[in-house]
Amino acid sequence: MAQKKSRSGQDGTHDWQRPELEGDGIIDIDALQSQSETPSTTRQLTGYWAIIFTVVAVLASLFHFYTAGYRPLPAMEQRPIHMAFMLFLGFLIYPATKSRLAGNPGIIDVTLAVVGAGSAYYLAYNYLDIIMRGGFPTQLDIVMGTIFCLVVLEAARRTIGMFLVILSAIFLAYLFFGPSLPGVLAHGGFGYDRIVRQMYMSTEGIFGVAVGVSATYVYLFILFGAFLQKSGTTTFFTNLAFAAAGHSPGGPAKVGILASGMMGMIQGSSAANVASTGVFTIPLMKRLGFKGYFAAAVEAVASCGGQFLPPVMGASAFIMAEYLQMPYAQVALGAILPAVLYYAAVYLQVHLRARKLGMEGLPRDRLPIVRSVVLSHGHLVLPIFLLIGMLVFGFTPLFAAFFSIIGVIVISALRPHTRMSIPDIIDALVLGARNTVSTAIACAAVGFIVGAVALSGIGLLMTQSIISIADGNLLPALLLAAAASLFLSFGLPTTSVYIITATLVAPSLVEMGVPPLVAHLFCYYWGGVSAITPPVALAAYVGAGIANASVMRSGFTAMRLGMAAYIVPFVFVYAPALVLWQSAPPWQVAVAAAGGLVAVICMAVLGERYAFRALSPPKLGVLLVAVILVVAPALWTTAVAALVVCALLGFEYLRTRNVVAPGQ
Repeated sequence: MAQKKSRSGQDGTHDWQRPELEGDGIIDIDALQSQSETPSTTRQLTGYWAIIFTVVAVLASLFHFYTAGYRPLPAMEQRPIHMAFMLFLGFLIYPATKSRLAGNPGIIDVTLAVVGAGSAYYLAYNYLDIIMRGGFPTQLDIVMGTIFCLVVLEAARRTIGMFLVILSAIFLAYLFFGPSLPGVLAHGGFGYDRIVRQMYMSTEGIFGVAVGVSATYVYLFILFGAFLQKSGTTTFFTNLAFAAAGHSPGGPAKVGILASGMMGMIQGSSAANVASTGVFTIPLMKRLGFKGYFAAAVEAVASCGGQFLPPVMGASAFIMAEYLQMPYAQVALGAILPAVLYYAAVYLQVHLRARKLGMEGLPRDRLPIVRSVVLSHGHLVLPIFLLIGMLVFGFTPLFAAFFSIIGVIVISALRPHTRMSIPDIIDALVLGARNTVSTAIACAAVGFIVGAVALSGIGLLMTQSIISIADGNLLPALLLAAAASLFLSFGLPTTSVYIITATLVAPSLVEMGVPPLVAHLFCYYWGGVSAITPPVALAAYVGAGIANASVMRSGFTAMRLGMAAYIVPFVFVYAPALVLWQSAPPWQVAVAAAGGLVAVICMAVLGERYAFRALSPPKLGVLLVAVILVVAPALWTTAVAALVVCALLGFEYLRTRNVVAPGQ
């Protein structure tokens, strides 16, 4: 179907032609994406460099696919080869500065790509010899390790920014200068060779858990997402969302919430999901009348929530299961109710904003019909059910992802218009590699932090400090843990966020009696909201770039829209039945769910200061008190909060119904 793009309006909105929204036709998502000009942070390679990148990216994806389903490799062979691919590709597409974004790689980029890949592969090639030596390094090992560490830091600076580099440098400096520090911060000190050995030659440094999950779970699930995207599953999700919510007030915003949530759970980065789905949801929201900053915020919050949504949770569900040594199904089931509350709060607040502004949805005759969407593209969701089924029946996540990718190719071939051609498969392999680069490099840089914690024992010190400052009281400990999780996570992909918070922060809450899964989810939520929390709200900033809106205003609006992500973790800590509902008494689960629902309604109304009409400050104060009562761990407080909210909203509804317009 031919698509056209006309001129942009003065307000930056796109005056699109709309043949893709005719009757029960299927909206062409690829056409909408191609019509939007999204600022890129990576080079678009041309000529032989594009060929080189494609070949290496395809080899990288085939390597990870092969080792996931056919021949797993030892950790110290798999992980270095993984990083060799990622560093080589990373230096080709991430320039040293934004001013060098245009054009192909220069001599410095190519040198770093080759040296980085070579220093990583050196370890994989010699790992048996290193084992035979008992892990003791030679002088060449130290030289190669030093080079590798420096290259990783430069790669992290290019892909993630200075925050993670500075944080890694602080932890490395702590290892060198610990003997000179005062009091409990001091340690015995470590020599240069010992530090390089820890970071480069062990599974407790750069090649530790973080790179381990990047080389396995993260890569495979990002690759799975790439195949879903190239097969047209994004089209299915988005059309289904349009058919379900496009006609309601603020329809395109609600479509963005639903579509971004469904795709975001597979993406390993909130910002990456904004970039992929926001290019069509944000302009549609602006066409309907939403301000650019609000449209950017909606997309950012919806994409951020995808990281909390089972079954995949941006691959973090599998990492959490590994950390906690519990079945994956227990983690995924425990995360369901908090994620539902999060999305309910965002959806309700968008609905209230649309009602407040008097907006309408898109005409039904210009929207897809559910039956047509399901008949045309519904089969594409089967690989996701295959993935979930294999996980539930006890297959490993890697094996499940391996067969699910094969399932995408086979199932997409059931209908001619979704069948993947050879170029489509190659594009998916390249997209999977490209989308993994930044996450893999971030995980490598996180290895400096994890390695320093393991070597120095500073993690235990942080746990003891939080407990000591809180003086045995849970609320101060939660506030400290939330602040630490948020600070340590600024600008990082989701998987890296979880690994840092699980290493440094979550143990303190477990020590205070919080159930382990609840404690880890609390820190995961507070780390994840860094994507929508200024000053480093990456997801909101990507959305602002698409919407041509104020960066900071988009960030603070996203923070307000995502209030549930800040409050719901406190709710499930004080009412753990919300997470542990599989083993909790039914009445506790009912009370926890009711309390969470009351909190969601209150937060949405507080965010817009509107229910059925604008609310006065005293009434808003009553709702704020209700939120506090819900968080308090008592049955009577939840009951009182529910009664107060029902009475207030009922009163507002009746007053609105009784207002009769003149002449009626």
